Amino acid sequence: MQNAGQNVQQDLELRSVGEVISDKNIVRTTRVHGGNVLDAVARYGVREKDILDFSANVNPLGPSSAALRAAMRALDVSDRYPDEETTELRKAIARYFGVRPGHIVCGNGSTALIHLIPRVYRPRKVLVPVPTFTEYAAAAAAAGGEVIAYPLKEKDGFRVDPIEMAFALKGVDMVFLCNPNNPTGLLIPKGEMREILNYALKEGVRVVVDEAFMDFIDNESLVKDAVQSQHLICLRAFTKFYGMPGIRVGYAVANEETAASLASSLEPWSVSTLAERAAVAALNDWGYTKKTRSLIAKERDRLLSALRLLPGVEPFPSSVNFIFIKLASMDSRSLTQTLGQRGILIRDCSSFPNLNSRFVRIAVRTRKENEKLLAALRDVIMRA
Repeated sequence: MQNAGQNVQQDLELRSVGEVISDKNIVRTTRVHGGNVLDAVARYGVREKDILDFSANVNPLGPSSAALRAAMRALDVSDRYPDEETTELRKAIARYFGVRPGHIVCGNGSTALIHLIPRVYRPRKVLVPVPTFTEYAAAAAAAGGEVIAYPLKEKDGFRVDPIEMAFALKGVDMVFLCNPNNPTGLLIPKGEMREILNYALKEGVRVVVDEAFMDFIDNESLVKDAVQSQHLICLRAFTKFYGMPGIRVGYAVANEETAASLASSLEPWSVSTLAERAAVAALNDWGYTKKTRSLIAKERDRLLSALRLLPGVEPFPSSVNFIFIKLASMDSRSLTQTLGQRGILIRDCSSFPNLNSRFVRIAVRTRKENEKLLAALRDVIMRA
């Protein structure tokens, strides 16, 4: 085992000259996000109502009916300021996880919290495995930190290896991990995450784990670990699983000292009354949760099976509501544009650091919508 560890360390030292270094390109990369329907309308000349959006990884069921009703009722008190402490939402989240409200900090979407954390802690060096959500690097750089890109290997399925991560953590102050990862859809199992946390603790590294997609999976969250650790912050949002990207609300879970530090640096009234009440209602809608998990599990498996039959298409395993794909016969831009002209949006992944123009990402949607995507893909690929 010692020899294996020495080999990994030597490998990282050899790669450090060209790969595991401060990578300015990771910061300069254009911050592209999915779900830009209005841009697609202008670009492709397709009516908004005719667009099928597979570029944004959002619950195809939309918000729960309970959340929509709560949001509508909140309009009656829109002439009053929101609760600056987000008291009811923090209580609801605390009940959901079996923790105390003092461990919860709510904000205007998890992205606002991603940017808040480096502003509060001012890390000198921040490790970011790539490919991953581009806001981590942007947030670290905006706070004056040096971003260290840690390239994940395609031959390993873009998996984070705990032992390699242990060596990559040396000399950094903070690491961002997206789990399950976007855009790859790969889950780091809880046991491996705890290995990484142990390494980080020894090195004095603060770990920020973005669990934006963890609601699609049972029993793999580190929220309970976060409330007991000074080095771990878990982020969640109501964007993906709860289908509310337009109602901006997210939250961080940490020990009470960390939570208090973050809360004291939040902008006043960062969560609207409408967002808070919709989020509380969504969190308590267990029927919606059960229906969503069942739909995504079934449709993801069907979609994966169908994609594997298409020539020139290599889907990666996924544990969430989207599928990462490598293309053999087309480049990502051509496929994205061709499908866009047909009113179908997918995510061109060439803008992610450490990826090229052979990768795309598609969301898992309803049976009918997925069939339309598959039919279009078959037609486009056969004509290529």
